[in-house]
This record gives sequence, C-alpha cells and structure tokens, in this order.
Amino acid sequence: MSPSATAPQISWTQFTNIIDGKPRSSDKTYHGINPCTRESLWETPAATPADVNDAVAAARAAFPAWAATPHSERSSALKAFAQCAFVDNAPELGKLLGIEAGKTKSGTDIELRGAYGQCMFNADVELKDEVTEDHQKIMVTKYVPLGVVAAIVPWNFPIVLSIVKIASAVITGNCIIVKPSPYTPYTALKMVEIAQGFFPEGVVQVVGGGDDIGPALVGHEGIDKISFTGSGRTGKRILEGAGDVGVTGLKRVTLEMGGNDAAIVCADVDIPETAMRVAMGGFFHTGQVCGAIKRVYVDEKIYPQFVEEAVKVVEGWKVGNVLDEGVMLGPLQNEMQFNKVSAMFEEGKKEGWKFATGIDGLSKTSKLNGYFIKPAIIDNPPEDSKIMQEEQFGPILPIRPFTSLSSAISLANATAYGLNASVWTKDPALAQQVASQLDAGSVFINDFFSPRPQAYFSGWKESGFGGEMGEGGIRHYCNVKVVHRFK
Repeated sequence: MSPSATAPQISWTQFTNIIDGKPRSSDKTYHGINPCTRESLWETPAATPADVNDAVAAARAAFPAWAATPHSERSSALKAFAQCAFVDNAPELGKLLGIEAGKTKSGTDIELRGAYGQCMFNADVELKDEVTEDHQKIMVTKYVPLGVVAAIVPWNFPIVLSIVKIASAVITGNCIIVKPSPYTPYTALKMVEIAQGFFPEGVVQVVGGGDDIGPALVGHEGIDKISFTGSGRTGKRILEGAGDVGVTGLKRVTLEMGGNDAAIVCADVDIPETAMRVAMGGFFHTGQVCGAIKRVYVDEKIYPQFVEEAVKVVEGWKVGNVLDEGVMLGPLQNEMQFNKVSAMFEEGKKEGWKFATGIDGLSKTSKLNGYFIKPAIIDNPPEDSKIMQEEQFGPILPIRPFTSLSSAISLANATAYGLNASVWTKDPALAQQVASQLDAGSVFINDFFSPRPQAYFSGWKESGFGGEMGEGGIRHYCNVKVVHRFK
C-alpha cells in the first residue's frame, strides 16, 4: 500500500492473524481474560508453526523491495500509520487496551502517546553514510537492513513495546513479524491490521497463538533478528536458541529482561512531593512495569516522615475496575502474576515484614471479581528478604533507611539486574555524582522511569542484551558495512 492509503474498515470485536497482508484463520482458537472481571474475551485464531513458515516466506519475499524503498517513502508510511492507529483510532484502541491489559484511562493515554511519539521520532531518523579518512584511505560506513525481524512482546505494554520494534524495523528497511503475548493479543492484532493500509504485503505481520509460536520464530532459519521483551528465564532460552548455529544460523538478538530498580532519596528533598512521585514510580500500572521503582533507600534523617507521606499517598488511591470513575490502580493482568504477587504478600506476613500499609491487600479486594490487590508498603524489611532481592512486578514496595550515601549506592548495585535507577536530591552536583556510580542502563534524576524515543534504552547485567530506542537502538536493526578505498 502507498503511504496515502487508508486502513480498512476496522471491527473491534473480531480478531485475526495477518500473514502476507491477509487475515489468516485457524482450526484452533484462544482468548484472553479481562483482568477486571475474569471473564473470557474474544476468541481469536491460534497460529501454527505452518503459519510461521508462511509469514517468514512472505517477509523474505517482501524484503528486497522494501529495503530498496527510499527512506522518505518509508518515513511517510510510518507517520501515516501512526496517525491512523494512535490518533484517528485512539478511542477504540485505547478502550481495547484498557480491557485486555487492565489499564486505567490515564495509563492507556500514556501508552498511545508513547507509541505515536516513537513512530514519529523513528520516522525522522535516517542512518546516512558516515565518511572518515586518513592520509591513505577514505572509509564509508553504511547501515544495511538485516532482513526479517521477529518481535516477541510481553503483556504489560502490548502497544508501545510492539511499536518500538515495528518502527525500528520498518524505518531501516526490514520486515517484521510480531508475536504478541497470549494474555494480551488484541491490540497487537488490530495495530497490524491497521498497518496493512500503509505498508506493502509481508512487511508487517502478526502471528498470535500458544507456546509453540515463539520457539518456531526463534528457531526459524529465515529470521535474521529477534527482539524480545519479557522474563529473564525466557530471554535466556531465546539467546540459546538464536545461537544454535548448526541448526538455524547465528541471529542478532536484543533482550530486555526486567530489573530490580532502586531509588535513592537524599535528606534535602521536598518530602511530600518526593514521596508522591516515588510512589507513582513504584505503583504505576499496579507495579507491572520493567522500569518501576522496586526498592527505595531513604536517608535515615527523613525516613519516618518519608514513609508516613508515602503511606498517605497510597492510601488515597482507589483500586478497582478501570472503567469506574476515579480508579487509580487496576488489577494484576493475569492469574499467574496475581498468584505470584499474592504469594509474596503471604510470605511477608509469615516472615514478619512490617506492613506500613496494605497488609489487608488481598482481603480488602476480595469482593472484586478481578485480579485485584491493594497496594502495600513494607517498612524496613531485611536486605536479604525476597521483596528486596527479587523483582516483585506488582503493588508491593519496600522502603529502607540508609546511614551513608556510599552504603545506599552499594546496596542499589548489589543485584543481578541493572535496568534503571533513580536519585532524588535538590543538589545537581550530588545527583550527577550518585548517577555516575549506579550500575544501570538508565538513571533518572528526581524522576521515575520515563523513557523518551530519543534516548537509548538498555539493561546492564541480567537486565538485557543490546538495546532499543534512540538512534542507537535503531542501528541494532542493521548490519554495518564499511567500504574502504584508497585516495
């Protein structure tokens, strides 16, 4: 399709995989669950490994022409798609996101704006030739599209995490196959359906289904790159599969696998304001954010007041169905995560953690039908406790005092993860000093996790491999070729 084309008429209650520009049905179906009600959502065709083969074949057939398409045309197509998907169809897509992911209206608006912004930024990035020379040679560095990308996307941000990968792939001349989470397939299926009005057949495809689809993509010899966001355990399996050179050839891999992000709060902060923002950073989307604040270290001089203010903030939030007025926190997205976080609450009670608020997190929400848990703050749990050492990915936030800034930095770094961190202080020089010592891919000063399309996003240690976003992330969707010639 040309960039001036428009998306086909969209049904928001019928869903299908898209292969080679066309809907693809299946003998088997699956469905998501509305996390606010535990009711089954729409049945949708479950892709098969044979469908994966067809999608890869279509992508490989489409790749030469798309790679040869001028950047200006690829850019126009991406911008037109973004306008149609995230502006013209924002009310419907946002409502669908709220239903499948359990997101509040403010949460869906943030995700849609993020997806639009990512597309518009990527559309303006052109990786031009870079020329360097010495007394003998001229060397020209070129960025060449890889081929076919497989995007494996989690359930917590199904739109924006798909779009980061789609926008990076198509602007550099690649084709992409999206595999959404079976917990939240619907928005990805609709986005790719809309995309058919703006990209040639085979350039953007989607195959949703069961546990066999991810391995089929990872193990396929026609896939050149895998971009994955999700758990560390799955990411490591993908890395192993992508590196099985004897079977499928060596693939490029980008992995973003979560974190145990620490916030360090210094004594000079505005306590009520900082407590509110740190709480927002810990509990946004009910804590189901890879970059959420997972641990808080507060200077002992202000520790009691800080905890008190954080409790006030959290206890003022309404928990409930995201369609209800005034709801701040929705449910956990799925039963698996609900059970995991519930077990952490129960362990805290068993181990004697001090709940500053939320000890009744399960019982207070038992009358609601969905996967709801009231948010909890844990006051000074042991440093070696599970809540401090593991990523909770839910509405339970530990806060501990520190006696020296050096000890806080050491504790913040004492983790296998290295995704994000934050430092809170009125002293700009001190903030930079602390930020330089934190072992994390992104450090936020007086702010919680708030990525921008222009900024490279990557994890250190077991939080990731490679990175996304920014011009650096876009480069990961290319091979690099350097042409040498004598003067």
